[in-house]
Amino acid sequence: MLSATRTCLATKGFAATTSRDIATEAGANLAAITYHFGSKDRLVAEALLETLRAWLQPTLDVLRGDGDPTARTLSGIQTLTATFEAHRHEASTYLQAMVEAPRMQPLQDGIVALWTELRLLPVDQMRVMQEDGELAAWVDPEAMSSVLLAVANGLVLQVTVDPDGPALSTMAGPFGALLLAARRPATDAP
Repeated sequence: MLSATRTCLATKGFAATTSRDIATEAGANLAAITYHFGSKDRLVAEALLETLRAWLQPTLDVLRGDGDPTARTLSGIQTLTATFEAHRHEASTYLQAMVEAPRMQPLQDGIVALWTELRLLPVDQMRVMQEDGELAAWVDPEAMSSVLLAVANGLVLQVTVDPDGPALSTMAGPFGALLLAARRPATDAP
């Protein structure tokens, strides 16, 4: 059912996918959705969250790794960029899921949990860097990590809506440079 749901979402879109579409794609009885998942919304949420976890796992693995925090963060950006390029054709489904999340509590809870996990890894790294004097004191790790996540989501939106605009890999370079600029302790002014 999860695979059938992902297929329907990718081909029909979020709003046009019906329970009947999913059941037909899965070769299952329509009642199987309610029996196994409780509702179509819960099934859709689980299918989308499973996909998002798979996309984010390589980046999470890099960020959890050993070594220099800055190198891990930059490597995480590269990994996230490569993952997006590999799944570019599914980006509109992700964007639709973000729009629908406030109306689907299981989806919202799952996305927030994933974003929280992704956001907290750099926070810990930034705090270590500040303790070691490698990151400017004006950087608020929690806020900066949230900005990083917002920029990543914005870049997905940008390259999905405007595929003829600058490439994601081209935009990721200056983004990494901004992070490196914050690494150099300059003034403590905001």
